[in-house]
Amino acid sequence: MTVYKVPTYPVVTNKLPGTEQWVELSSKYSGGALWGNGTFVFRHIRGKPGQISNHARGVAMDLSYRYMESRKLGCSDGRTKTVTFLQKALDNWQTLGIQLVIDYWPQPFGRSWRCDRVGLAPVKPHAAEAWVKPKTQLFTGAPTGDWLHVEITLGMALNAENVKQAFSEVFDKSPTA
Repeated sequence: MTVYKVPTYPVVTNKLPGTEQWVELSSKYSGGALWGNGTFVFRHIRGKPGQISNHARGVAMDLSYRYMESRKLGCSDGRTKTVTFLQKALDNWQTLGIQLVIDYWPQPFGRSWRCDRVGLAPVKPHAAEAWVKPKTQLFTGAPTGDWLHVEITLGMALNAENVKQAFSEVFDKSPTA
């Protein structure tokens, strides 16, 4: 069984190269829909004083699909392209090192995906079924937030080359292979 490990990772003092690479390649492979809206920052979880944010561990990133034409960020069909990218990424979550995704958009309170929910048959046997919609407000920014919060393994966050190799394996393979 896979374990969600991020809360056990150490707090770091700066950005990690693999996390930054993950942001860059997410933009590329989402057709420009996603763009980096923040990675490393030493802070507490919004609305939860005293609880350290996983951004402070260097493994968390916020990826926005907000279209900002004046700043040349995103694209007009950003949410659609993001969902397509996310489906493929989660089909390959182990290769890409994905631990957690929070999607702030869906009504009424957003949704979250976590690696330790995959394979819990018969309820959630596949990665795409590991989403949970909370019954109360848990995520600051939900609903209608126009970004994803993504957390990856420390091994991926520390190594940009591993991230490049993983994205190439997942997104560059032939659809007929």
